[in-house]
Amino acid sequence: MERGHSTMHDDIYMLWLSSLTHKIAARKLNFLLEVFGTARAIFNATEEELQSALPQAHHAYDTIIKARDLDVIEKLLAKMETQGIVYISRNHERFPALLKEIPDPPVGIFFIGTLPADDMEKVAIIGSRKCSEYGLLTARLLAKPLAAVGIVIVSGMARGVDSMAHRGALQGGGKTIAVLGCGVDICYPAENRQLMKDIINSGCIISEYAPGVRPAPAYFPARNRIISGLCRAIVVTEAGLKSGTLITVDQAQDQGREVFAVPGNISSKLSGGTNQLIRDGAFPVSNHNDILSVLGIDLKQYDTEVAEKPKIQLAPDEKRVYDNLSLEPISFDMLADVAAVEIGKLHLICTGLELKGLAKKLPGSRYIRN
Repeated sequence: MERGHSTMHDDIYMLWLSSLTHKIAARKLNFLLEVFGTARAIFNATEEELQSALPQAHHAYDTIIKARDLDVIEKLLAKMETQGIVYISRNHERFPALLKEIPDPPVGIFFIGTLPADDMEKVAIIGSRKCSEYGLLTARLLAKPLAAVGIVIVSGMARGVDSMAHRGALQGGGKTIAVLGCGVDICYPAENRQLMKDIINSGCIISEYAPGVRPAPAYFPARNRIISGLCRAIVVTEAGLKSGTLITVDQAQDQGREVFAVPGNISSKLSGGTNQLIRDGAFPVSNHNDILSVLGIDLKQYDTEVAEKPKIQLAPDEKRVYDNLSLEPISFDMLADVAAVEIGKLHLICTGLELKGLAKKLPGSRYIRN
């Protein structure tokens, strides 16, 4: 917890209120702050006053009454200090300005790492957990150059697109923020433990939930409003028509954020959602410059070719095969047909392109550009 314009004593009460977020939705907590004025007033309110403020929410005021123990909060604060966890309430001068403006902003945020400066541009890159190689590659191909030119990449550290967006930002040498639907001391999913460490070293992990709060399905829609709330724009790389990612898009639109979508193959169910977003008015994205342009960021101040690979000389047959590769997988047999290359020779060419880092072999003898 840090000192801001509020006193340390007031921050303790805001920390206490934030510690209840997993039990009482932010909307109710914000309503109580409007009614009582301060977190300290909520803490000191009588049972009758709480019942009057929340006549239909017995669970909420009962939770508040049972949780009024500052000794517990002092112990939480001591534990946070040993784990390197910082808490800032939304009254704090360092609380992100954009996040403060959204409907039902969090009472405060917990974070580990270094919170990027408020004046740094932030872009969220999101997509489905169950995604194709195309969705993964586009997330990295957008995150890497954006991060390299100073844009902070924000996502949710989930499997699939989110994780690749963070990795792309790290590969670009930039900063990235992961917003969790659990306490920042919990790695979810568990296999992202190393990624989590890397993110902390190059940005931070954020949550509105107190340390120790385990992930639960109900927490993730609330988490998503913070992902979009931190940014001026969100980019959806891949999502089906019923993807949960589209909930984040709805929240972003309610917050007045710019929405971008990566066009996908019309035959792919995984691109149904992104293609519909474009039909509904989202900006189509072909490269990171499209995002910079719409946000009104002066392209001249950036080396926008920073993520381009150095040109590699290819023999005529290699070039023909490479020109027929894209981010959409193509079978080996189809590649042989469209590139008009003999099967035996194609094996050698594909192996050579893989060694040069220009192609990637997928299960089922399929190939894509790398």
